[in-house]
Formats: sequence, C-alpha cells, structure tokens
Amino acid sequence: MEQSRIGEIEEILINAFPAVEREIYDGWILNFSSGYTYRANCIYPFYHSSYDLEEKVIYCENQYRELLLPAIYKMTSAVPKDLDALLKVRGYDNVKYVDVLYRSLEDWQIPQFKWTEKGYEIITMSQMDDEWLDGVNELIDIPYPSMEKIQKKIFQRIRLPLVCIKIRHQGKVIGTGLGVLERHYIGLYAIHVHPAYRRRGLAMKICSRIIEKGKLMGATQAHLQVRQGNTGAFLMYERLGMRKIYTQWFRMKSWPESKKIFD
Repeated sequence: MEQSRIGEIEEILINAFPAVEREIYDGWILNFSSGYTYRANCIYPFYHSSYDLEEKVIYCENQYRELLLPAIYKMTSAVPKDLDALLKVRGYDNVKYVDVLYRSLEDWQIPQFKWTEKGYEIITMSQMDDEWLDGVNELIDIPYPSMEKIQKKIFQRIRLPLVCIKIRHQGKVIGTGLGVLERHYIGLYAIHVHPAYRRRGLAMKICSRIIEKGKLMGATQAHLQVRQGNTGAFLMYERLGMRKIYTQWFRMKSWPESKKIFD
C-alpha cells in the first residue's frame, strides 16, 4: 500500500483518539495517558526525523520510565526499517498486532441481515453523553476508577464531528459505537456489545448506522481497526465490505517498576 495513504489514515487516527498529554520530539509524537491503552501511551515515529536514532530511542525510554510506563512504539510499514531493527536489538518485543480495514462508500448499501428491534432502543447522537461514556466503561470492564476517568477524558478531547450510537435493553446500555469524521473519512471506534447480547446482529446494526450517518455528513470512505485474532469481529467487518489495507504493530520494552497497560 502507498505510504501516503498510511500516513493520511495514521494522522486521522491520532486526532480521533487524543492522548491526555503529548510531546513532539524531532518528528516523533510521544503520548502519555497513565497506562490506558497502547495507542494512548506510545511513541509514533511519524514525521521526518533528523536526530541520531539511538539517541532518540534512549531519550524516549527515559521519558516513559520516569513516569513508570513501559516504552511502546506504534509501527507500520511506513516507519523506517532501521528503527524496527534497532528496537528489536534493544529488547523491544512485539506485543500487539492491529489490522486497519478500509472501504470506499461510493457503492455503499446497507447490508441485509436478520435483526429485530423488538425490546431494543437504538439511539443516535451527535455528541457523547454521560450514559454513553459510562456504558463504554462498563462494556470493556475497566478495572480501576482512575482508568475510567482517563478514558472519559480521551473521548471528551475529540474535537471532530461525531456519530454516537447506544443501544438500550431493559433500561441498560448493552451496545455502543462511535464514528469520527475527518477528511471525508468516517472512522469506526468503540464498537462494543455486552457478551450476553452478542451474535444477534447488534454490532452490524451499530456499524451500519455509523456509516450511514457518516455518509450524510459527507464521508466518502470508512476505516476501522481490529486486533489480529479477533476472528468474529473481522468476519463481521468483512460483511460490511471492509478489507485490510495495512497492519500496525506495537513494540514494547518494560522495566520491573513499569505499570501494566490496560488495553
């Protein structure tokens, strides 16, 4: 895949999930969010770099270690191969692989699938409310109150047009989804369904609604990320016409005092 498309989508992903704190260091973006998710606590070796590579890696290690965080790099095929090789030599392990999926919306049609709305209430919003934020927290089962606050802060920092979906059943949020619009792309995030309600078409309904609303807002393309190994999700996204265009991988080096990353 052409490097320009990877760079474009990666910039969009950065804007759609803003870390609590960020530092720019010679073209690299350092994200800090107290251990909530790899992508909000990692280094993006994104733009042109001029400093000595090993010097930069050592600087970043010191920045993260001082905050009791592991040093994590988000990598793609657009990142220079010599950096990946250096990180491997310095003891960075590959800890996570994520596929980025994409489709044009030029020929988008709502997929046909069985789903009954009886007993369910599907709500579409242009901004997040407390019920949506709390619903996401419960569905991903965040173990610490401090992490819940960080998650809410990250979502509330998004400054782009949104589509928020929540599905209620018996007064409880049992499904969520988020669409973020930028540069004619609608990105799909926070697609969660309570385990007791899976395999009922709810995730398909959420994603279809986000894409449909995104088109009305001017989107001509859609993208999302799915962790490798999540076969059920990947098959569902394939039914939406989404196809893998590139892979992200995360290299991590930790120390005995490092916090664990909640992802």
